[in-house]
Amino acid sequence: MTASFALGDVVAKPGELVHGWFELATLPTGHRERLPIIVVHGREPGPVLWITANIHGDEVTGLSVVHAILATDLASRLRGTLVAIPSLNPAGLHARQRVSYLDRRDPNRLFPDFPAEPGHNIDHPAVLESGYARLFAEMRRADFLVDLHCYGLRACCFIIRDRVLYRRPDEHDAATDLAERLNTLCTWTGLPVVNEVPSDRYLEARLHRSVSGTALLQARIPAITVELGLTGAVDPAARHAGIIACNNVLKGAGMVPGELEPMVGIPLPRVDFPVMRDLAPRARATGIVHYLVEPGDVVRVGDRLATLTDIHGRPLPAGGDIRAEVDGWILALPHGVLCYEGEAVVHMAVPDAGPAVELDPAYDDTIL
Repeated sequence: MTASFALGDVVAKPGELVHGWFELATLPTGHRERLPIIVVHGREPGPVLWITANIHGDEVTGLSVVHAILATDLASRLRGTLVAIPSLNPAGLHARQRVSYLDRRDPNRLFPDFPAEPGHNIDHPAVLESGYARLFAEMRRADFLVDLHCYGLRACCFIIRDRVLYRRPDEHDAATDLAERLNTLCTWTGLPVVNEVPSDRYLEARLHRSVSGTALLQARIPAITVELGLTGAVDPAARHAGIIACNNVLKGAGMVPGELEPMVGIPLPRVDFPVMRDLAPRARATGIVHYLVEPGDVVRVGDRLATLTDIHGRPLPAGGDIRAEVDGWILALPHGVLCYEGEAVVHMAVPDAGPAVELDPAYDDTIL
């Protein structure tokens, strides 16, 4: 029999499903900002899986997925431990907005940075950063992490797979092993896999401080971001896909019995090359956008993706014909009807020739 599992104010004994809270911050008013946590602790030892959702307050399908997978008999069937957090950003959820009123920055960029190296200055973390740092200290106990998101107005369901960065040549083999375990986690879900942007853009955008980026690069835990379509409401098809994906991870990790379930009800685009996400092509003019493709469509160079017209519906004399610049498939259609010059008309999965394992380009070995 396994020992009890403690997190926040929860102590789960073997065979129990327990609800509780993790204190994120104390407010000047005396109130507390708390994260809801559910711990399902199996009777038999096994992996520890964290499933988190709603780090962006308007991305709510993942919250519904978490509720759905917490079946009442899960504790009796589970090997190992499931830690589920339906909302990592209750303040944003309450306000129906992406960010928290505790910090106007993107909360999925506020998890701990790479550990400071000798000679580097250490900033004092803001209140939300401090709370997420304490949560991350607990997250280090995980063997796998799945962070549930939504992508946009009209979007596919897919996995964002971060690149594995390492800092010294002698870490290469361990980083390669981590990338292989990450690939296995991706495969279990049954969802299409899209690589994250190249490492220089990744670090510039602070994506290494996302939930999955921090777990992967600092705790060296296989961790993925699962995008589940529509933002702002629960899309039933995306919800069902998220439930299948999470249950498949439980099965793939050997935490519950059963075969992996085929993914159904969503587009499953297939191309014969690895892809990464990109915001392209961009509009060369401002106008009303009329899409000619759907999320999940596979496209080739030169295919028409959309047209831009003026307010009367007349084709724009220049820049109104939007065509694919590379082969790939459509991740999302980000606009309703308006598109401004310089904005991405579509989000695409485009060919990726970059490495899955890479020496951290921001690391300065002269300080050692």
